[in-house]
Amino acid sequence: MPAYKLQLAEQQEDREELKRQLDQEVQGCTEVRIVERNHVKKFLMEYDVWHLSEIDYPLRLIYEDYVEKYKIPYRATLTCLHTFDKMKLHAIREEMQTMAGRRKHRLKYEDKLMFLPYETKIEIAEQLAKANNKAGLVWDFAKQYSRKLKQQMFECLDYVMSAYNGCERKEKLTALHYLYEYCVKAGIIDLELITLKQEKDFSDYLPQDMPVRKHTRFIGVIEICRRRLFLQADQIHWHAQVWYLERFHFSKERINLSKKVESVSFLEIIQEENRKYLKEYMRYTLGITDMSLSSIQIKFLDIRKFLQAFDGEDKNICELQEEKIHLYLEELRKEEVAEKTFNGRLFSIRHFFSFLLVKGYIRRIPFLYEMYQKKEIPVHHDRSVREEVCVEILSKLYRFPEHLRLMFLHLWCAGLRCSEVCTLHGDAYEWKNGDAWIKVYQIKMKTYKRIPIPEMLYKLMGVYIEKYQIQPEEYLFKNKNGGAYLYATFRMQMLRLCSENQIAGGEYLFKSHDYRHTVATEYYESGVSIQAVRDYLGHDYEDMTRQYIDYMPRRLDAANEEFFSQQGESLAAGLRKGGADGGSDLHLQDGMLSESPAGAERKSETGVGI
Repeated sequence: MPAYKLQLAEQQEDREELKRQLDQEVQGCTEVRIVERNHVKKFLMEYDVWHLSEIDYPLRLIYEDYVEKYKIPYRATLTCLHTFDKMKLHAIREEMQTMAGRRKHRLKYEDKLMFLPYETKIEIAEQLAKANNKAGLVWDFAKQYSRKLKQQMFECLDYVMSAYNGCERKEKLTALHYLYEYCVKAGIIDLELITLKQEKDFSDYLPQDMPVRKHTRFIGVIEICRRRLFLQADQIHWHAQVWYLERFHFSKERINLSKKVESVSFLEIIQEENRKYLKEYMRYTLGITDMSLSSIQIKFLDIRKFLQAFDGEDKNICELQEEKIHLYLEELRKEEVAEKTFNGRLFSIRHFFSFLLVKGYIRRIPFLYEMYQKKEIPVHHDRSVREEVCVEILSKLYRFPEHLRLMFLHLWCAGLRCSEVCTLHGDAYEWKNGDAWIKVYQIKMKTYKRIPIPEMLYKLMGVYIEKYQIQPEEYLFKNKNGGAYLYATFRMQMLRLCSENQIAGGEYLFKSHDYRHTVATEYYESGVSIQAVRDYLGHDYEDMTRQYIDYMPRRLDAANEEFFSQQGESLAAGLRKGGADGGSDLHLQDGMLSESPAGAERKSETGVGI
């Protein structure tokens, strides 16, 4: 036989063998009806594709045109494409039975056109393949663009696919795809450096006929990307526009879990140099100092607002004329805020300049702190909750959810801070020597305190702990993620419930800290010493405790009245005695001190008044 004929015969045998292999694979795909899978087999044979595992997205596009061209009888194009995808997924499932197959189908970044149902985990791929609309599932990483942006986008879409399910996952992937298209168009090469203006431009880039709530959720994908990239980076991305504090490992003494500070944003500062200085300052306060995060946040917001005021200037804060800083501080003085609040803002600004001075960015602080500081005049505010309001809440407490009832009782019975109630653990209660005690971690004071509580509260909490099998290290009151109950959530719920239950006719505004004043005042009124009240509240100084005792001014007035009403010890009585003996020229008349007749005579004689 001639050589060329032998070669043709061998090719024909090979082709027949490939047909048998393809036919075997197609027959094994039992999740697809015979007629439909035979149509796919015919197409694959025409394009010399002999294994289902060789199906990819470019071939899928060809098949879509093929279906449109030949109009497969009684089959819609979408139905044919679903069949095509099912057969590809069948092949993936078969390959996943081996170690090599699992390595092959592990999702990884490549500079290619990526169709997610063919690339990701089989469980997720099956869900994605069911979608009629494939928007957000096709990613072109082959285009010539910033590799950094493409890798960031890949990491974010990988996260979205694993963190979300169903319709929410599909929506997030679509939003992420819009963001990718916008970044390419706008020339953005780093997702962590997106500015507020670029966020606004992205909002305008989205379809304007999109429902408002969906539009808002699509914009929120930027926050998802920022957070993911910052938290998962090998090294802390100090250059990022938003820092997520979960990335750091702070001691528990610095964190208030009921009012957790989750992030700090530098987006609001437009002047690039000023933003750089504030980032350096925050890196110092977070890493070097031992300030609580809530205190750092207050300082940060004060300084950020200060720097925002100079965003329109050509020079950065280190080069700015001192006169402009003085003008800002003068305007700040005119704001109608408490003296203590103003001084706190002023101190934050000075602390920032002190940092710049130490770092060598400036030669001296451009203003004198004492020149602007306001004198603080202590003002006592009565914050105790009226007895009738307390009684009404207690009478309607059965209408509140169980956990809110118990949280309220800790405020009313023990005067705990709301942050302390939100972070109580299962081992907080103890019965010792016939008394009930509670152990509380004082976040503000960074120390524990142990105080007695009513026996009934102890028993109620015992039932609650047993009912929900709360372990010693668990939080008593949990948020939806199992962490400490959030102060903002508690306050919002109490405000709503007090309004719904018409507490004080619906006019009562719930404030958790008011019950701390109430407990302090009731104890002091009952004869408990101020030192004992101080220890019970957990204060360091008695001056602070006095601010919590709301009836103290009235008690002092009453004590004065009692003193002066005693004839033998009355100063006024002494004055009257002296006047009768000729030793005093003043007497009490109609509650006012006035001159005696003798004194008036001497004044007329000498022309000199006392």
